[in-house]
Amino acid sequence: MIDEFHVMYMYKKIQAEAATTDIKTLEQLLKNFRSVVNERREEYYQEIGEKKAHKLKMKRLQRMLKKMACDRVSPEDLKE
Repeated sequence: MIDEFHVMYMYKKIQAEAATTDIKTLEQLLKNFRSVVNERREEYYQEIGEKKAHKLKMKRLQRMLKKMACDRVSPEDLKE
């Protein structure tokens, strides 16, 4: 299962550091946070099985595309 405590700890750490840290350090913390979240997500997908994982991945992609449409960003813009 996803280790929510660790993810929340990292999130709180980033929030605390954001007020007192330069951008470069903050970007490193965010990069670490994203890698932890991706790792936990993959572990969770393995636990629930292939079909359910595929379904969740598709839902996640649809949410991302909706958000991109709201922000007026197209996937083609990101390729450049």
